Amino acid sequence: MPVDSDVAEAIARGRRVVGGDAPASTVLRALALRRAEALEADDEAERAAHDFLVSVAQGTSGLDLDRLRTARARAWG
Repeated sequence: MPVDSDVAEAIARGRRVVGGDAPASTVLRALALRRAEALEADDEAERAAHDFLVSVAQGTSGLDLDRLRTARARAWG
């Protein structure tokens, strides 16, 4: 069976955390569960960022854009 070098490296890195003598299946399970959590967190963060940008565009974010522009002009103008 061909070996995927990226997967082999992930297993090696995971073993350093899970335990050096852990079977590959145990390491892969830990990696899969952690990645699922990371994917969910990434998705939540992306949705929150999108919602914030929409609120800025709609003027409902609470940011005072005129004040930010004035501060920027004073700092770099």
